[in-house]
Amino acid sequence: MFEQSLAPTSASNLHLQAVQHQFRRQADVYSKMPVVTDPELLSHIVSISGVGKSDRVLDVASGPGFVAMAFAPHCASVIGLDATDRFVAVATEEALRRRLENVSFVLGDAERIAYPDEAFDIAVCRFAFHHFPHPAAVLSEMRRVVRRGGSLVVVDMLASEDPAKATYHNEMEQLCDPSHARAVPGSEFERMFTRFGLELTYKQSFKTTFSIEDWIAHGAPTAERAARIVEMMEASVATDKCGLSVRITNGKMYFSHTGASYVMRRRT
Repeated sequence: MFEQSLAPTSASNLHLQAVQHQFRRQADVYSKMPVVTDPELLSHIVSISGVGKSDRVLDVASGPGFVAMAFAPHCASVIGLDATDRFVAVATEEALRRRLENVSFVLGDAERIAYPDEAFDIAVCRFAFHHFPHPAAVLSEMRRVVRRGGSLVVVDMLASEDPAKATYHNEMEQLCDPSHARAVPGSEFERMFTRFGLELTYKQSFKTTFSIEDWIAHGAPTAERAARIVEMMEASVATDKCGLSVRITNGKMYFSHTGASYVMRRRT
């Protein structure tokens, strides 16, 4: 186990500080979101990874640790890495409660993973790439710490392929949650995979639907920011300015994130 300093010394670390602030503040709310706790999605991630009983697994940006704990019965060991001390503490406590002896949670930065090359058989990251200001740097680190022939699993929301819609979407996300960096379009993800010599072996898209009220609650923005989000969402009902299929049903406003699950094999 390791622990490293996360003091802000660069633009990346200043963003990391924003992530820490947001999730220390909203850890309990985030940990109870249905999309975060969904057992079907957790089982899906484990099943597509190809994990085996002898495998060493790294869960990058582990948050409350549900992904890591889902892998525990299926592998030799799993480490959950997160930048927020509150999440590390919550996940550690829950793993102890579940008596999962092959799971540990550590504090660390996804852009500078403090493990040696090829230390793991699988690296997985769920719902975190949109928080990374430099997603390619994180993907590069995940690739580095996975052995040749090992697997990387990435699950995240996607931005629209339309740049104007993607910009509008990301502006709303940042109003709700300042730790949001940028949702990545699917084509950009796939170019990154190719750039780092990763063979895409599995891809599946999915939709996650939220009411505006529930989604705003997860970020807890100021009243002024919340009002601006609602205004921007309302403007998207007729013309879909954000690519999120905003609609009103029975007097309530809803929208849907498009997400994707990717599995890659490290070839070299």
